[in-house]
Amino acid sequence: MTVQSVAARIARRICDQENVGYSQPDRRTWYANADWQGHVSSPQNADCSSLVCGAICYGIHDTYGAAWGHAALPEINDHWTGNMRPGLEARGFSEVPWNDSDLTPAGGFRVGDVILSAANEGGRGHVVIAVEDGPDPLVSEAWIAEDGSIDGYLGDSTGQETRTVRYSSHPHTQAGAWTSCHRFDERKFLSQWPEFSKGRPAQAASPAPAQAATSTPSAPQHAHGIDISSYQSGLNVAGLWADFVIVKATEDDDYVNPYMVSQANSTLKASKRLGFYHFARPGDAAEQARYFVSAVGSFRGKATLWLDWEANAVPQGPGWAKTFLDTVRSLTGSTPGIYMNGSALNGYDWSAVASQYPLWYAGGPDYSDYGSSYSDPAVPSVSYWGQPLIHQYTEDGRLPGYNGTLDLNRLRDRAAWDRMIGGGASDTVSAAASGEAQLAVDGEYGAATVGRLKSVMGTVGYEEVFAVANLRRFLNKAVPASSIHQLTGMYRLPEDRGWDSDMVKVFQYLVLAWNKPGVPSGWSFGDWVDGDFGEATVAALQMALNASKANSFRLW
Repeated sequence: MTVQSVAARIARRICDQENVGYSQPDRRTWYANADWQGHVSSPQNADCSSLVCGAICYGIHDTYGAAWGHAALPEINDHWTGNMRPGLEARGFSEVPWNDSDLTPAGGFRVGDVILSAANEGGRGHVVIAVEDGPDPLVSEAWIAEDGSIDGYLGDSTGQETRTVRYSSHPHTQAGAWTSCHRFDERKFLSQWPEFSKGRPAQAASPAPAQAATSTPSAPQHAHGIDISSYQSGLNVAGLWADFVIVKATEDDDYVNPYMVSQANSTLKASKRLGFYHFARPGDAAEQARYFVSAVGSFRGKATLWLDWEANAVPQGPGWAKTFLDTVRSLTGSTPGIYMNGSALNGYDWSAVASQYPLWYAGGPDYSDYGSSYSDPAVPSVSYWGQPLIHQYTEDGRLPGYNGTLDLNRLRDRAAWDRMIGGGASDTVSAAASGEAQLAVDGEYGAATVGRLKSVMGTVGYEEVFAVANLRRFLNKAVPASSIHQLTGMYRLPEDRGWDSDMVKVFQYLVLAWNKPGVPSGWSFGDWVDGDFGEATVAALQMALNASKANSFRLW
């Protein structure tokens, strides 16, 4: 745990919650009402400087135990973009030299870097925080109120008032408006605030750029998540803290969770890791595997796959389970895993399964204890596997944003989860068949482009009009109502129409603001935002679709 990693995690979590919007007058409400993990249960607001300063407060508090209100924590009401530089300098941050031509530090950005556009230094009066490493990281920010002003209603009315976006696509990056980058250095901080150094060896200073590739990643390997079924049909996945969600897909060979698709799409839309499980019953193992794979087929390459091994399936033995797992692997190219408790595990010889497939284990000395939030209990040591990949440590957990109990889980290794999804040739075939293949940027609005649009907008198998309707909904959220009104004379695009000049203008405006490389070289606002669905606009749409995830319901 470092100041940088905690600050980045909190900032992104705040921006990922749809009930946190933008307002300068109400800038402190998110900080005053968030819990210790950065969750808010009611609509609140932030502005750009309160988001960054508040996230840094969490980082210093969690890392050094500094009491809330301690002078080492930057007071939100005292800091804004015009005086943030000295405020950061007094709390362990130093400016990182960068190339003025591309506004990127040598070796790229690092998690927790604060990127400032100070108006008194020639900038725009804005600040963001990097939430991943690299030359083109994701940055989290409090951006703008729903009406394009600095004073909005409580909560995020558009889904874009607080947001996480790619650095290269940010309007201030494209305008060259950032003025400085600031990075935390623990040695400097402890020299400024020596009361926190007792009993704590200082971290080494930030490595030189040449060493960056071998440095330890800031993000933790572990993650927390939940598993759900139709019983949690009313759960708002986007509003709940979960790094991953495992959804019940099927049972036996005759049941599909009726909420599976909506629960899965909500998980992916909220940028959380997705998994599916099949609840085994006595019968034909291979047939149940085929039934499971068929039900989740549209999500292939996006989710881990699991066999839920309990109840009356257990007496069928490890051979049945291995047949199921082998069949899933052969059909998908992915490596599935198995879920079981201590009774099922200790009653049989699982050596043949354990050598090939990960374990999701329900058990431990404190299992079923009531949990008010996630915790990090000791991962149990079990037979055959040693340590499970996922540990389900309670079925009575409670999380802000949901009134019922939940199964709480700890994933030990995110990279291992991602490797499970894997996939070989079958994944490639699936992508091509479902419209997920990369488009040729040729300016032709043909079947391939329509297919990719359907894939991104979650409407594979439906007519084009439904994909366009979802794209219209996204544009209404992404573009301020005031801008839509200036472009079209309306404050919202109607959602019951196909492509028309009004929709094209709003799309063109969004490309100009978010993804300027999509605009032909040398074209001005008047050349570009003309409402003409011509080759240049279609090419920009193809570029946007290539940079978008399937079933994400949004561009980029």
